[in-house]
Amino acid sequence: MYTSSIKLHFLFFVMIIAILIIPAYSDIISDSPVMYQASTYAMVESGNYSEVITVDEMKSFGNFGVGGFKDLDGELTQINGDIYQIKHDGSVLKPEGDTGICFANTITFDPEYLINLNETMNEDTLLANIHDSFPDENVIYAFRIDGEFPEITVRSVPPQEEPYPSLSEVIEDQSVFHLQNISGTVSGFWFPEWMQGVNYAGFHTHFITDARDAGGHVLDMTTENASVSIQPIYTFTMILPDKKED
Repeated sequence: MYTSSIKLHFLFFVMIIAILIIPAYSDIISDSPVMYQASTYAMVESGNYSEVITVDEMKSFGNFGVGGFKDLDGELTQINGDIYQIKHDGSVLKPEGDTGICFANTITFDPEYLINLNETMNEDTLLANIHDSFPDENVIYAFRIDGEFPEITVRSVPPQEEPYPSLSEVIEDQSVFHLQNISGTVSGFWFPEWMQGVNYAGFHTHFITDARDAGGHVLDMTTENASVSIQPIYTFTMILPDKKED
């Protein structure tokens, strides 16, 4: 009888906790912006660089993101709603609205917390500090780094023609740019290990200068006086390539 009473009290306690937690978690999800993703990393890795969405469509989905263009024609960085195309020759363009995009992540950026990293840090230390701030390693994070970059190494890739080679083959012909003593913004996402293939598990970062005259996919960086804005992501919508017209 005493044991049954304990069980009943425990069950009642669990039910109360569930009633309190479930609506709270539901509120978190409903209040959080949705991340939109065009294509998957596995598709791009295998050599699918066909158009999935356009620049105008990406802008309608979010104001902050990263990606690549149709035919893998340069690196894509989205900051404050503007989309930039960093070509393999290092030039930076603002592409037309009907320009095709083969892969992208974008979100209406609404960071939940900010960390200031005033020390000079190499990339490993910087990313470790950002990772250590994550409250939950099972969700996605968008983050923005604004600051000074004593050194940053970025890359872009040349446009491809069908039949497309794999991403690893394209990267063999990448253009690498070593930038020094500049200020700018890193747009980035972090994906948990269980999402490998859907996206790239770990950090994916792109950079553009404050002058909007250089940037690319980040290979290495050193920062100082960095301000990092971070947004957890609980929901996302995936847009897959449509082959019906092929």
